[in-house]
Amino acid sequence: MQALFKNKTVLSSKNYLHLVDFHQKKNNWKYWLYTATLSLLFIIAISFQLIAKKYFIAVLLFVAFLAFLGYRFIQPYYKTKKELTSDKVQKNLINYYFFYEKYFRVKNTLGNSKLKYYKLYRVYENEQYFYLYLDKSNALIVEKDGFMIGNVNSFRNFIKNKVRFKFKKE
Repeated sequence: MQALFKNKTVLSSKNYLHLVDFHQKKNNWKYWLYTATLSLLFIIAISFQLIAKKYFIAVLLFVAFLAFLGYRFIQPYYKTKKELTSDKVQKNLINYYFFYEKYFRVKNTLGNSKLKYYKLYRVYENEQYFYLYLDKSNALIVEKDGFMIGNVNSFRNFIKNKVRFKFKKE
């Protein structure tokens, strides 16, 4: 079967940092709203425990609050650092994407995957890339400059048609 579109994308640290930046901008308000809401709840709970003179429980809640804040601020940093030092980014892993009518394939030195379009969580487009989200936090990077078969405009129309309301241009 002949591929309708073929794309070659190098997973470099630059490309990965663009994805991290895009993902952060896209989800930043939700992240901070969730953090602020839970922080407020912790502060209220600690205050009630202090008013009731239950100091031990207040200290436990305060320690849990500090752990929560540590997790919320440190975990994204370590996750990004881990990805940046991974072999796929350090060795500039090359992904070849083959887009067919009912599915697409991703091939690289680590393997070969077949995915159906309906399984995509979201598809975003910005100036340089298409991001094919597999779930809320994992995405495939498709460089616009990497099309070997087809072009950006026809791919945009094709992928919009396949994912319908899941497509968004940023």
